[in-house]
Amino acid sequence: MSLPKPIVFFDLETTGVSITQDRIVQIGAIKVNPDGTEEIKNVLVNPTISIPIGASEIHGISDEDVKDKPLFRQIAKSFAGWLSGCDLAGYNSDNFDVPMLIEEFTRVGVSFPDKETKFIDVLKIERKVNSHKLGETYQRYTGEELEGAHDALIDIYATIKIFHQQLKQNEVLPSAAADLEAYCQGEFERVDFAGKLYRKEGQVYWRFGKHMDQLVSETKSYCNWVLGADFPSETKAQIREVLGIQEQ
Repeated sequence: MSLPKPIVFFDLETTGVSITQDRIVQIGAIKVNPDGTEEIKNVLVNPTISIPIGASEIHGISDEDVKDKPLFRQIAKSFAGWLSGCDLAGYNSDNFDVPMLIEEFTRVGVSFPDKETKFIDVLKIERKVNSHKLGETYQRYTGEELEGAHDALIDIYATIKIFHQQLKQNEVLPSAAADLEAYCQGEFERVDFAGKLYRKEGQVYWRFGKHMDQLVSETKSYCNWVLGADFPSETKAQIREVLGIQEQ
């Protein structure tokens, strides 16, 4: 892969799957620099809310493990600085990890991401060339079993290995981050980081739900439902912008 700037492969473990209600408990990140060197971060975070037993059974992190760990707001500025100037990549990151991370930064008043940031979702690439879960995908590309899945760093290393094999085995794939993002997005121009909206010929459309592919501006009752429901703050901000609603 051509790297004009660093790319950070990252994975989050959380208290649950709600982007607005749940919180991060572990951040794993590996920054791959243009010269091939790597920088690793693996941080446990006190989520300030209890970790449900079901979540602990998946990632192995309990309330006891994080009770003395830093709050996200205590590491937010330094972590945003570490990510600044980088592209971001992960596995199913467009649907969960990216909007979850942005939500946490928004909550503590830290601006993120940079406008120039490109986003690579290895799962989206995989769905273009195959279609499987991380462990199955890893086994298909490497011939090995993925041991220790749901530990953030193990999942990241598996994602990186899959990504390199995707590029090696599929000559149709571009090598630059910007081109890969365009390849994953297809004809759609990204509007919000959670991928609920897309832009075509200057107009913003829904990318999900009963009004999929309809203009956001022509479905105001649905907009009001989304604005009052459990959707990412950044998605709601984009909807308000389309409707011309001033934020409080």
